[in-house]
Amino acid sequence: MSHVTIAASSNAFVQLFNAVRSHFHFSKSDSGTFGPFSASYAIAVHLENGSLALNDDNTIEVKHVKIVWDTLKVEVCFNLPGFSIPSFCIVPDPWNGCLVGFPGITIGGPICAPLDLSGLVSEVSDLKARLVPTYYVDPARQPSWSDLDAEFNGHPNKWRIFIDPVLVHVDPIDVPATVANILENLVRDAINNMFPSWVPGWAKDLIWALIGPILDLVKSILGIVGSIEDWLSDLLNSVFDLLGIIETAIADYFAAQYPIYEFEDPYPVLEASGGLIPVKIPIRNLTATVNSKEMVVLADVG
Repeated sequence: MSHVTIAASSNAFVQLFNAVRSHFHFSKSDSGTFGPFSASYAIAVHLENGSLALNDDNTIEVKHVKIVWDTLKVEVCFNLPGFSIPSFCIVPDPWNGCLVGFPGITIGGPICAPLDLSGLVSEVSDLKARLVPTYYVDPARQPSWSDLDAEFNGHPNKWRIFIDPVLVHVDPIDVPATVANILENLVRDAINNMFPSWVPGWAKDLIWALIGPILDLVKSILGIVGSIEDWLSDLLNSVFDLLGIIETAIADYFAAQYPIYEFEDPYPVLEASGGLIPVKIPIRNLTATVNSKEMVVLADVG
């Protein structure tokens, strides 16, 4: 028979979970080259809301947790092929060839389009987990310290109870259709910046006529079949695997980084007072389970 029993109602457990969830923050950046283009991203996310249920099969299920993308920046770079107007004479000179001429111009080269999608919200649609207790030995604890020394120095050993996910499912990032207009404007601005200041308006108009519709050009260069937003969604969710990255980060966080409950071992029963040392009892064989009504923690003394 266990000597110690600690119980927390389902409502209390929800409050404990909310505290753990609200401390989750994750950031990452990466880049890669994919044939005709290269891309990079930088992300930072946190979690909000969600509904939690305790089940009689000793499992926890959490649904509809919001993933808030505080930072979601993507940069796509590619090489614009050359578009040229050759040199020609505007006002000929019968004796010296040409009085006024156009020297010719070629537009082309690398273009980078930085897309800022920060503020989007996606969802952890399902998370299933069990409680797992672990024993934590503070790495700052000195080998020569007694349990009292460790407590006095603020580095006691602890029992920690983690939510250990067996399933985390994150829904894809829903890239808005407006990203196509954003990309079009960024590429247009980049091409305009390629024109030397001396180029007359008619020459710019001629180059733009050669270039044609910008989105058609971009889709041709990048090999995009379908919409810009679907292509970008696939780049983020599948090619860069942000879904898998976030799922792994959430699972690792809940399973090992932030416990839902913890307490010292040995456990303080009476505080030090009147010149007497505190009374502490060692905790052994700790288990943590849930049912539909509560979390139950059982342990032995000694």
